[in-house]
Amino acid sequence: MYTIDDIDYIRSKLKNNGYKLTRQRFQIINVINKNKKHMSIDEIYSKVKRKNIGLSTVYRNVIILEKVGILKCINISNSNYYEIECTGEHKVHVHAQCTECNKLIDIDESKLFKNWEIIMGKMEQNYNITVDSISMVVSSVCNKCSDSSDTWQDQIINK
Repeated sequence: MYTIDDIDYIRSKLKNNGYKLTRQRFQIINVINKNKKHMSIDEIYSKVKRKNIGLSTVYRNVIILEKVGILKCINISNSNYYEIECTGEHKVHVHAQCTECNKLIDIDESKLFKNWEIIMGKMEQNYNITVDSISMVVSSVCNKCSDSSDTWQDQIINK
């Protein structure tokens, strides 16, 4: 799960911004980390309410955790999802979203894209900007939906 270094990093990130690692903040981080998926506020709340944490507490703390760089918000189809963004090491973050079921999949950009720094450099040069990060959502169809779509098409063709 977490190492001592991870907890220390989270604590210092909060402390440097004037906050403490409270029981509620730790539970929110823990739930997102354990689920290993992007979670909406309602999904986070459904997991932490058993620990006597209210919905407004979840909202307040998610905003704080995002502000200090521990959580990252991804807006997909006008819905916000949160994931752990603790280390801040990645300047590029890529997701694939299934257009059929809305499943959100993390893409390991390090294996796919070797030239991100060149792309960011060209963007900075051509548009006179400083690129802090790139966040991309690729529209796609997941294997599960693709398989069910093939079955549906086969049924029509074979009638």
